[in-house]
Formats: sequence, structure tokens, C-alpha cells
Amino acid sequence: MIHRVARLFDKVQNDAEVAKWIRVFSRTDRNFAVIKISGASLFQYPNEICEDLAILSKLDLHVPVVYGWGNALTKKLELAGQKTLMHHTGVRVTRKSDLSFMEEVAHEHGMMIVEGLNERGIPAEVALDIFKAERKILDGIDFEHFTGDIKCVDTDKLKEYLRKGIIPVIPPIGRNEEGQIFNINADTAAKAIVLDLIPQKYILLTNTRGVLDKSGELISQISISADYLNLVEQGIINEGMKLKIDEAKEIIEGMAHLEEDIAVQIANPENILSELFTDGGKGTFVKK
Repeated sequence: MIHRVARLFDKVQNDAEVAKWIRVFSRTDRNFAVIKISGASLFQYPNEICEDLAILSKLDLHVPVVYGWGNALTKKLELAGQKTLMHHTGVRVTRKSDLSFMEEVAHEHGMMIVEGLNERGIPAEVALDIFKAERKILDGIDFEHFTGDIKCVDTDKLKEYLRKGIIPVIPPIGRNEEGQIFNINADTAAKAIVLDLIPQKYILLTNTRGVLDKSGELISQISISADYLNLVEQGIINEGMKLKIDEAKEIIEGMAHLEEDIAVQIANPENILSELFTDGGKGTFVKK
């Protein structure tokens, strides 16, 4: 325990804010955080991610982890001679022929996290069947596809993992009542969990460090009410990052009627602890 606490203070390099957030997290029964890991982040920073998750777990701060795999699935399809089909809204159109590749990639990525945590003495499991799903309506797509929309989240199952001190590693895959699987956008899956668990912080890990302006400089804060439309019009928020910001926007707006605020932060995988144990973090802080 002492070693992990020392590592936390050493990595964050802001003793006052670390102490402040330790007090905040220890004084409430509210869920601590949800972390969403992009596939590219997991591929490039597996050790950094697992080490920081292990530090948190040793401090009895257990977090649900949602992970994606978009780039890896695209590459696997290419090797099989298949093209990736994207919808104009930015989501993948999942065909029946994609499903076996998707399940393979989902298992590989999930086990990267689970095994990395187990090697550090942390209980973790790939948490399946968390989402009930149905086929997503995609305008212009007139054939049977398997891209899904979430109907509900099995929050009780997630809380049971956390109660037992097990990190649930969650693939964005859902099933309908007949057992058919659907591919769900990982940011959408994470949003559904956030809106159900109402954590104090929601961290999205991306290799871009956060939202970058046209000169490649980090935008440290984005106000949904003041900045969002302007950034979209300028083309600064687009494609995959727009999906992330749109989901963050829905989270912030969806929690507006509650007394609890939430910190939504888009950050580099090397900075997980800084995002959780400082006020502003080192990435992009998204606020009302």
C-alpha cells in the first residue's frame, strides 16, 4: 500500500491536489470513475495503462474499464481482403461477415488488459453481457447489419464486480433478446455506463493527448455551451473526436438535473493518475 501511495504522489507531482482528491474520493459512496481506452492507446501504452490501474486498485479505487479496437479490426479485415464500411455519422457499419473478426479482436484486446493486471496481482475479468442491444437505425443502409444501440446496462453486474474488488474489463458488445450480438461504438458504450453509475470522473484515453487545435496545440478546456459549435464549424472537432465530444456533451447534459457534477477529461494514457488526482489534468477538460 505504502509503495502504491508513493508511486501516486511521484507520478502526479502535485502533492496538494493529490491529497485533496484522495479526501474527496474517500468521503463519498459515489462511484469513483469510469475509464474508456481507445484501441490505439491500448496497443501503444499497455504497460502504462495497467500499471496505473493497478495503483488505483491497490488503493481500493476500482474502476470499470471500457475498451475499443477500431484500428485493429480494420487491419484484421484488410488482411482478410475485406474493406471497412463506415457510416456518415462516424460509426462502423458491422456486417455479418465482420462478426467473427470482431469477437476475435475483442477477446485479444480484453485479455491484454486482464493479463496485464493479473501479472500485477490485480483481479480483473472480461465482463461480458453488460449491454442489452438492438439494431441501430442507420439511414442509407438498406441491408442487414449488426451495429447496435444500447437498450440497457446491467449495472448490478458491474457493481458486483466492483464490490468484490475485481476490475470489469468491458467490450462494447451487446446482445438482443434472441442472443444476437451487436457491435457498439466504444464511446457510446462508455457513456451508457457513466450515465448509469454517475461517477465523479470520466476519463477517455486517446493518443492525441486531448483535443488539438489546427496548429496541433492542446486545447486544455472546452465549454460545451460556449465552445462546442464554434469548434465544430472550424473543423477542429471532427470524425472520431467529434463522437467523443458528442458523447461527453450528452453525459454533461444528461446529468444537468442532478446535484452531482462530473469531470469529463480526454487525455493521454500516460496521464491517467494526473487526470484523476488533479483539478484540471493534463489533457482536455470538457465542461458545461
